[in-house]
Amino acid sequence: MAQGEPGGSAPRVGEAMCLLLLISLILLWAIRVASLYRSRHSHSKPVRTMAVLGSGGHTAEMMGLLRTLDPLTYAPMLYVIAASDSTSLQRIEAFEQDRVSHATKGGQLLQPYQTLRIPRSREVGQSYLTSAFTTLYATLHAIALVFRSLPTFLLCNGPGTCVPICAVALLIRLLGIKYITIIYVESIARVHSLSLSGRILIHIADEFLVQWPQLADRFPKARYIGRLC
Repeated sequence: MAQGEPGGSAPRVGEAMCLLLLISLILLWAIRVASLYRSRHSHSKPVRTMAVLGSGGHTAEMMGLLRTLDPLTYAPMLYVIAASDSTSLQRIEAFEQDRVSHATKGGQLLQPYQTLRIPRSREVGQSYLTSAFTTLYATLHAIALVFRSLPTFLLCNGPGTCVPICAVALLIRLLGIKYITIIYVESIARVHSLSLSGRILIHIADEFLVQWPQLADRFPKARYIGRLC
């Protein structure tokens, strides 16, 4: 039995080394994530910006928000719309033409924008049961889209499409790849309560903005900014 003891110590040494390696990797990951959180407010310019647009009023509100941004600082612009949304595409094209026109008059050159499509997480009137499957499908598309784009700022204002995109942005942050700042603006239609997207994203958004003061009073994390349109 005594002769077997030296050989039996080898597996224990290997286990200890594996444990030490695992602890080292966890520490490196924690340091990386902490570094991203500390530097999240110091962005180099221009700032790669992704805006998630819904249809109808959501798009109008987002355009109101985008008009307040300096086109030279927040560039290039990446617009994400639902695969079936043709109205938002037309508004994006008109908005960008207007921005290019103003920039040209001032002797400035804007970076080209991109329009990206993603399946809807939930259609209007769709049951919550079936929306779980469509949200999963949309999330798979969102993973590829956000990892490929890696924006610095992510702006959204309520469409269900933004939920999987924000979830992937949070994953990228937690993996220590990049800190993507998430800014969520609740729709003006939400006067006394939050939308489903809002109830989810209020927990992960860096800035949660509302257009009615009573919402800011009810939800401490929310900040009242007035009307966008």
